[in-house]
Amino acid sequence: MLLANGPILLGQYRPLDSYLHRLDARAKLMPIFLVLVLALLTDSLVFYLAITATLIASLLLSGVRPSVLLSNFKPILLLVAITFLYHVVFYRGDSAVLVSFWGWGISEEALYKALFFSMRLVVFVSMAFLMTLTNSPSDLAEAVAKLLRPLRKVGVPVYDLALILFIAIRFVPILFDEFQAIKNAQTIRGVSFSGSLPARIKKLSYIILPVFVSAIGRADDLAVAMEARGYRSGAERTFYSHTQFGRDEVWFMILTTIGIVAVFVLTRAMS
Repeated sequence: MLLANGPILLGQYRPLDSYLHRLDARAKLMPIFLVLVLALLTDSLVFYLAITATLIASLLLSGVRPSVLLSNFKPILLLVAITFLYHVVFYRGDSAVLVSFWGWGISEEALYKALFFSMRLVVFVSMAFLMTLTNSPSDLAEAVAKLLRPLRKVGVPVYDLALILFIAIRFVPILFDEFQAIKNAQTIRGVSFSGSLPARIKKLSYIILPVFVSAIGRADDLAVAMEARGYRSGAERTFYSHTQFGRDEVWFMILTTIGIVAVFVLTRAMS
């Protein structure tokens, strides 16, 4: 259970034995794709609240403690706060003004839009957390390759896209570890990352630049290694794991699809 209680990072798989872990990745990708489409068609805040509550409940049922989940959402909450403040300050609507100070008013419509787009961001991040938490990068890449395989007939490089996805997800925890190591090294050398916001942003460059250089070096080494192993773009490939799309996956897709569509229809009728 150490993995379940440790820090969660986007792209870091947790090999637990839960219902969502046992499902084929394709069965989870299809409902998530449906949520992405419907999220762009709805203007109901209740829809986002319902989907967010379901996603968070699913993460908790996958073995993640609430305190751990909250601590790892903190960087995202900063982006959510910026999104919220941006719409509150700059959005102008025809609705009544709720709060007015220094000649600047916050309308009811501006507050609604701020909550709406903030919750949209939370939904998208929660879906990314759910997929990367319950599926290894290789499983996700294979699922994408299998779902998009018919597009090869029209010239789409499906296997290359799956490889790009795998590398992108796999590099997230690696670069995070690199970030932590460089930060600790700079701290040992006497660099303090406290102080005013401009000073902290300036000192952050002491970490970002070495991480960026390291990422380029890793990418170059990876390209050389792939070339040395004879990787050819567009070649026919086999799959390392042989996942089965069985009865559980079919029922999961049917029930989740019905639930998502029902929430979409009900919340749209309420708005």
